[in-house]
Amino acid sequence: MQLDGALADLLALVHTHGTVHPDIANRVTVSPASTLPEYNSTWPFRISDLIDPRQASVLLLFGSMDDRPATFRRTIVPEELDVLLTQRSTALRNHPGQVSFPGGGLEPQDDDEIACAIRETQEETGVDPNGIIPLGKLPELPLPVSNFRVTPVIGWWQHPNEMVTTQEATRVFRVPVGDLVDPKLRVTAVATDRSADQRFGTPAFTVGGTLVWGFTAMIIDRVLELLGWAEPWDPRYKIDITEWDATKPVPAAYFDPDHSEVDLTGQK
Repeated sequence: MQLDGALADLLALVHTHGTVHPDIANRVTVSPASTLPEYNSTWPFRISDLIDPRQASVLLLFGSMDDRPATFRRTIVPEELDVLLTQRSTALRNHPGQVSFPGGGLEPQDDDEIACAIRETQEETGVDPNGIIPLGKLPELPLPVSNFRVTPVIGWWQHPNEMVTTQEATRVFRVPVGDLVDPKLRVTAVATDRSADQRFGTPAFTVGGTLVWGFTAMIIDRVLELLGWAEPWDPRYKIDITEWDATKPVPAAYFDPDHSEVDLTGQK
């Protein structure tokens, strides 16, 4: 699959499950693909549990960002296709040290969720917004730990430029999408919430020299499924992240044949 095929799939994702940007016909020359898997719902999460949440958005920015291809090769995902991620500063109040998509809360100057995602991406990473083609947005989903209603925005990086680190993001990096698909790089991240005396787990990815887990990994996991790009993987391989953050080396994975953790991520 060439990059145009990936772009067509991403357009189909937004066309099928979300809202396509009204100016998209003037920005790209490809048409949405028509071979995506069928799902009854986009997200298996309940947003109705939130009380007076704040609006926010994140940008899933895809494109060919450099000349380093994925190590995992599969024809359905171009080896040069990347997605942009950041590592949040440990000084931030919400989700310090975690790997995430660029994004943040909706501000009065933002026309909509798409404008918010692009503004936040520029502020956090230095990416030139003129090089971003917004394909559209997916339905919002809950982030209970910080009480946000988050709108994922899908973007295409038309003119990649140098990325920078900022006060909000201590690291800005690209990850080959093919490596996110690689079953060998997928695990379940588990942790103990001692305040609630509970054990929970989320999908996770050992890529980019770190571990992508939690809310960001849950979005990646579902988007790969919706696109039809996902490969079967074994969730019994786990990494315990209790008291771990992304500034530290990734803990070693272990095999749990019982897969006994209770999933508290909001999936029903």
